[in-house]
Amino acid sequence: MPEDEWKNERPRPRVLVVGFVGHQGKEYLPIVRENADIVGGVDPAPAAPTLAAEWGFPHYELLGEALEKADFDAALVTVPHSEHFPVCAKLLAHGRHVIKEKPFAVTEQEARHLMHLAQRADRSVYTLLQRNFNPVFQFAQENLARIGDAYWFSYDYHFNLADPTTGWRASREQAMGGVLLDMGYHLIDVLSGMFPEPPRVHSAFVHHYQEMRERRLEDLVSLMCSYPATGLAGSLRISRHNYEKIEHLCVLGTKGALSVGPGVAVLHSTGGPPLERCVWKGPKSDAVRSMIAHHLGHLEDRYYRQDHFQRQLATVRVIDGIYRDRLREQDELAEQCA
Repeated sequence: MPEDEWKNERPRPRVLVVGFVGHQGKEYLPIVRENADIVGGVDPAPAAPTLAAEWGFPHYELLGEALEKADFDAALVTVPHSEHFPVCAKLLAHGRHVIKEKPFAVTEQEARHLMHLAQRADRSVYTLLQRNFNPVFQFAQENLARIGDAYWFSYDYHFNLADPTTGWRASREQAMGGVLLDMGYHLIDVLSGMFPEPPRVHSAFVHHYQEMRERRLEDLVSLMCSYPATGLAGSLRISRHNYEKIEHLCVLGTKGALSVGPGVAVLHSTGGPPLERCVWKGPKSDAVRSMIAHHLGHLEDRYYRQDHFQRQLATVRVIDGIYRDRLREQDELAEQCA
């Protein structure tokens, strides 16, 4: 049977949406419905019953209630960082697949525990990282070898928010980290797909607002990564309160360079002249649509599952290591001042 016919005959997965009232959850609802049957939604927010009624699916305040009453194959999870692990652990214990917002986990220990639970249940846990489905980033990945031996990268990602961070991202207990864990997870995942884990990472954390300093939630982070065995080095700068919103990745190699920005990626020859470019004018929703459809279509794919786990483990390990090094430096400084 041709693949297209097989896809058309395959039953639509049944999906429970967990945390559907937030901005991200509402953005995903129409795309999930294109690829699956939404059989219920879990969210304690006051607006949840009305939104669920508008979309025509049952509303549950608690996940336990949904697990008792709803029959579903997978859950799409968009909740604050602090709730990721307990929600995923409960879903896996009941034999459900999970598709979730980043991060895969907050710490390496948590990531390994989540992988163990998923493997024991023979279920997938996929992380929503849309750059992996964006044509310009795919072009960069596919053409990386053409620039020879990479020796430098720089990656800048900034928002231009005029006011302090609000909502759960302004709470240490819920966010569990600042821009590094939130915005930086996307960048480090991209780099994890291009290069090995950096053996050395030096970091600088900066706070634009005093209240964020007091909550230990960085507004800006600057990283310097080095790979002594290969001679590769690179920098990342991530912030929420820049003068303009921007994202730009540049990789320099012995035979050329790659430049990736919003909607365009360019392969350059030595000295700068462009050799080839990829221009993508599609809306962000196209990449999100491809991502969600892909994950829903690979729920039972154990090989894809294992590759995803290993890449996410690498991403989590880098971020966890940076935070642990930062905490150790703060403890040493406190001892010196005592």
